[in-house]
Amino acid sequence: GDFVISFYNPKSFSRTTQIVEARDIMLRHKSKDTPVAIIRNAKRDGEEYDITTLENMLDYEINMFTVVIVGNSKTYVKKGKMITPRGYKL
Repeated sequence: GDFVISFYNPKSFSRTTQIVEARDIMLRHKSKDTPVAIIRNAKRDGEEYDITTLENMLDYEINMFTVVIVGNSKTYVKKGKMITPRGYKL
């Protein structure tokens, strides 16, 4: 399926390889240019995010306070935000 995929708490001191393995698996099925949002401290003080691609997502800080959202084949970036159409005109 062509799903949007979210990872919550994807990396910690003891879990360091799983997000790398997940990215490698996704690269076998998704474009390297698939948009990815990396949100740190969501809904907390110091919340920040980066929009990148599946290919480059590991270049950004990912830790246990991170949510990683990987778009689908229809997801695009506009004005610094990821958008996944739901079949109706925006």
